[in-house]
Amino acid sequence: MSKRLPSDEAQQLWQEYRTGDMFALAKIMQSYYSDLFHWGMRLHADREFVKDCIQELFLNLWKQQKTVRSVENVRAYLFVTLKSRILRELSKKHTTHQSTLSEEYAFSVEFAADVQLIEEENEVFQIRKLEHGINHLPERQKELIYLRFYQNLSFEQIADVMHLGRQSVYNLLQKSLISLRKNWPVSCVAFLCYSLEFMVYGF
Repeated sequence: MSKRLPSDEAQQLWQEYRTGDMFALAKIMQSYYSDLFHWGMRLHADREFVKDCIQELFLNLWKQQKTVRSVENVRAYLFVTLKSRILRELSKKHTTHQSTLSEEYAFSVEFAADVQLIEEENEVFQIRKLEHGINHLPERQKELIYLRFYQNLSFEQIADVMHLGRQSVYNLLQKSLISLRKNWPVSCVAFLCYSLEFMVYGF
């Protein structure tokens, strides 16, 4: 798995891609493919479909390199673009308008607790309980938690990906944590950040 690019290096590669450097775009794809695949699988659990959408995303970027705009954050931009493509392709399959489908997609959060890394049985239990609690949240709340704690996107970037205002993102996260606290002590909600390190998705 390629190491994720630092933001400033990604910005430099993006500018090089916009001037016609195919290798810069290839490096961006190589660096962010894993993140994009994991993100796509949260939106639709068809591996080949998600891979096809990622491939089409980068093919279109290359075709449009003379007109594509400058972006503030490359990874967030790719997340937005992939989500739009997936929902658009699904809307074609289901003959459903995209704006309707975007409110209905099933979002999932998965944890894989590696017993070789987790020595305490109680920690494994808490991770499984956390997974259960998060997956009983509404889809948009699960999506926000994934973007914030696993992908480490800023609130501004999450707002772009989810097509929400920044204040709406704050409010939705607060609502999510309140829901989790109903069944969890405060210390366990704080455990969220630590536990998300064990989210593992395979290819």
